[in-house]
Amino acid sequence: MHHLAQHQKNRDLVSISRDEIDTNSIQGFVLASSDELVVLQYVYDFNLDGLMVLRVADISEVQASATDRFQKELLAHEGLEEKVPFASTFDLLNWRALISQLAKQNALVTLECETSDMKELVIGRVQKTAASWVEVQQFTGAANWVDTPIRLDYENISCCQVGTNYVNVYQRHFERTAR
Repeated sequence: MHHLAQHQKNRDLVSISRDEIDTNSIQGFVLASSDELVVLQYVYDFNLDGLMVLRVADISEVQASATDRFQKELLAHEGLEEKVPFASTFDLLNWRALISQLAKQNALVTLECETSDMKELVIGRVQKTAASWVEVQQFTGAANWVDTPIRLDYENISCCQVGTNYVNVYQRHFERTAR
């Protein structure tokens, strides 16, 4: 769908539109894709900003425009393209498989439910995965862990991010302050 595999092979910088969710497009390099999910090295304002996983069903358009091609050259000149983890492999069978893979690295994750009635953005550490849901231990903006984990149904998750600049700062804080 949307020639994602070809863009991955070509190492194109692409812009992805999700018309039903967001008026802004998402720019990144396709690292892997399946019928269900696509993994991007997210690029924001010429910075590599972690991995972003999207539901393929939400994608309305994928393009590698003249702007994307030029900006890819700029990223290469800045030495950023060589930092893109093109060789990474991901289990893209479904959300459970992918989130379980990411959780093994004890990474902080951001999960978004952008299309359900109750729009949610959850940042934290995966505690448990089940057949149809995931439990995440959240933390507050002041870096206090919330007592009760939140449970999200996979069918409502539209986006997962790891390794973003935002969560990396919290990750380093938690590592520094670990007892």
